[in-house]
Amino acid sequence: MHMGKLTEMERLAIEEQLRAEELCARKVQLYMSVTRDPAVQSVLQQMAEKGQRHVSTLNGMLQDAGFNSSMAQH
Repeated sequence: MHMGKLTEMERLAIEEQLRAEELCARKVQLYMSVTRDPAVQSVLQQMAEKGQRHVSTLNGMLQDAGFNSSMAQH
């Protein structure tokens, strides 16, 4: 993708992906709160960290293109 300029469709796609990542993060947090299995908690923690990297990357793409991201990072 060309950095610094996004089409409207690219911006909308990134924002949609941000919403999906944030929904996933909420679900992972819920699952972490109810499981007591350390192995499952470890996998969920890895998923949470990977999701946060995705959110950071997507927010960076929007910022590089001059858009303010309305999605908060957790």
